[in-house]
Amino acid sequence: MSVVLTVQGARKADLVVGVSPLAELLACLHAIAEPEHHIAGRPWLTKVRAELSADLQHRLTTYAPLWARRRCRALLPPDAPLGLSFDEELRRLAELPLDRFTTATAEAIHGVFHEIGDLAHDSAAREEYIASCERRSFRRGELARHLVRDPEAFRQELLALLTSCHAEFFEDEWNRVHHRLESECASLRARVRALPMVEALASLSTNAAVRQDPPSVVFDKLQSLRAGLRGRRCLLLPSVHTRPHLIVKADPGWPVVVHFPVELPPGGGRDTLAQVRLRLAVLSDPARLSLCRHLVNEPITTSDLAARTGMTLPQVSRHLARLRESGLLDSRRDGRMIYHRIEVDRLMRLGLDVLTSIIH
Repeated sequence: MSVVLTVQGARKADLVVGVSPLAELLACLHAIAEPEHHIAGRPWLTKVRAELSADLQHRLTTYAPLWARRRCRALLPPDAPLGLSFDEELRRLAELPLDRFTTATAEAIHGVFHEIGDLAHDSAAREEYIASCERRSFRRGELARHLVRDPEAFRQELLALLTSCHAEFFEDEWNRVHHRLESECASLRARVRALPMVEALASLSTNAAVRQDPPSVVFDKLQSLRAGLRGRRCLLLPSVHTRPHLIVKADPGWPVVVHFPVELPPGGGRDTLAQVRLRLAVLSDPARLSLCRHLVNEPITTSDLAARTGMTLPQVSRHLARLRESGLLDSRRDGRMIYHRIEVDRLMRLGLDVLTSIIH
């Protein structure tokens, strides 16, 4: 399965790059609700979850279907401009036409693709929708009933919840991360100006591929979605807390949104799926694993490795070449000797890279 964005006939002018504090809060709320997907952010999640007030914890649990799986489109920017303040984005959410808010929220509550129907005017559609949500879970059924009974009251309670999140933890977090996100926006705008549109979009993910007939970018995800960008705005939003996910929303009547994870700090960048596969294949060989036991402890020469393991020099050299090719080996010259050592940090990160490549 994959997400395919076709750019044939699309204009660069319709790519809008910017930050969104409400979108970043949405990513935070997803991580709080689904912490097992967000190992890299575990220290922050542990701290925030421990410090949440009991009241806010209860309300976040109640409204979790809005962000736990199918993230609510109403909590992402409805259109340009981007770069608004948190309060400005809340006002825009409060002013969103009620029918659009209701439909987007109803889809998120249900959690899977489902024909919602006319909830405002069709009582049979309302009852069928509530029953379908109840079949998924009691919590979804209760939220659906609340939304259908009084959509505006639901919206006001959601706005109050988001305001509480901002006061308890998100204002501090936004102050910490927004400069990093602004920097990513500047870098992406430069790529959009310099690169073909399809390549600029592909740069958002290490698991993206470019197709030329028609010009398209393909994101490797556990989701099937095809959308054309011709004549349609596409909002590109960097995020710290959405990592490892890349989220693409292409709901009818809304601009396309790509909510993409920013790179980790220097030295901690994400590896591609191909790199992860190569490293697993390299380490599957018993002889190379034997070499790694020596390489992890101290810098060592090829001849010393041969003496310790009983392998010939050519055998050791071939195995070292494979380790180096996969990025797991550091080789440095000291005078006439070359010393090898395993890249311990990359080896330790391999488990996280495997998980990231699976759920990205």
